[in-house]
Amino acid sequence: MKTMLLAAVVLAGSAFAQAKAAPAPAGGGMDMSKVGPWSRKPANEKAVKKEIDDFFKAQIAAEAKGDMNAMVDHVDFPVYMVTDDSKGEIEAKAWDKDAYIAMMKPFYENMPKDAKTTHKQSITVLSDSLAAVSDDFVMTAGKQKLTGRNAGLLVKVAGTWKWKDMAEAGWAGMAPPKAPAAPEAAAPAAPAPKK
Repeated sequence: MKTMLLAAVVLAGSAFAQAKAAPAPAGGGMDMSKVGPWSRKPANEKAVKKEIDDFFKAQIAAEAKGDMNAMVDHVDFPVYMVTDDSKGEIEAKAWDKDAYIAMMKPFYENMPKDAKTTHKQSITVLSDSLAAVSDDFVMTAGKQKLTGRNAGLLVKVAGTWKWKDMAEAGWAGMAPPKAPAAPEAAAPAAPAPKK
């Protein structure tokens, strides 16, 4: 089986190399250098990474303040979100802005006040307007210390980087936390007796 797989990979790679090296067929054909990743190499990868680092700094500042509006501004809707549950069952779908806010708001409102998160991002620049990122993070709240990893796709829209795709394990099937119950209103006072 391994030999067959290796042979298939070698033959496919060889065929691709021949197709790339072969002149365009008579009567026209696709010039592969004008489409796909060959046509969209980043002009300045270092500058793109700096822009994305600035995007993350702004996002981390908004997260620290619990600024839901700023967090929402960092998303290009609809956003595609992917997760799984404890059995490995995948849950994935596109979310519009209203659904995203309805889902995320209770999490931000119920975040422990002493929660702090540190991030270590790895950025893969695909073009001047597409980048894949992974984030190893550590969250501390009180005596609890949690580590995790997430990943996503950033897109540059009207000169601004935004999330287009987010993936993080373990959230499937979970309902957002409920907001704390409002204190019950005091019962109206009984009318004063008539004299």
